[in-house]
Amino acid sequence: MSDERPLPRWLPVAGAAAVRAWGSTWRLRTRVAPDVDPRRADRSRGCIFLIWHRTILIACHVYRGLGICIGVSQHRDGEIGARIAEHCGFRTARGSSTRGGSRLLREMIDGARGGGGFDLALTPDGPKGPARRTKPGALFLASQLGWPVVPVAFTARPRKELRTWDRFILPAPFAKVGVATGEPLAVDRDASEDDLARLCAEVDRRMEIAEQHAEELVA
Repeated sequence: MSDERPLPRWLPVAGAAAVRAWGSTWRLRTRVAPDVDPRRADRSRGCIFLIWHRTILIACHVYRGLGICIGVSQHRDGEIGARIAEHCGFRTARGSSTRGGSRLLREMIDGARGGGGFDLALTPDGPKGPARRTKPGALFLASQLGWPVVPVAFTARPRKELRTWDRFILPAPFAKVGVATGEPLAVDRDASEDDLARLCAEVDRRMEIAEQHAEELVA
């Protein structure tokens, strides 16, 4: 049974303030291709940024205030994260690969086709894993929109890794934070299920390379 208790009004505001204060101490290092930078001037085509679930706290601070639309799971923890993200300047669409996935993809497709010049972001291994393994929903979204998927790796040193399924990363105050984009990937509109499975493995490979580059930035 889902938890229907209303969220305290102060919680998202306090959470967003904590993320901003914490993140303001980080020392950012980036290796981002200009044509897929979320701060780029040319918005004639959007990007779908893929971010591992374990790094969403870092992404929430680094990409704050850019109006990126993020996919958020429908359970209570996801709702808390969504409200905090909205206070950090994100748009949100609700759903996940395990609950409400088709609704999430439809919301994102409709929103993107409606214009507005914003990018999309998904955690392709969320909300329950397996960790750091891409599931096909994000690639199906890319096939419908004709937008590239862009692996984005985040890391930090020093950091703490929680004992969760994804080894969630908590950067230490004043940590060095690295951000690196992988090579963008295009998806054909008529891609089959087999094609999407193959492309999931390719995204994982490109993300692994991006992670290596991010780690080099904070070494």
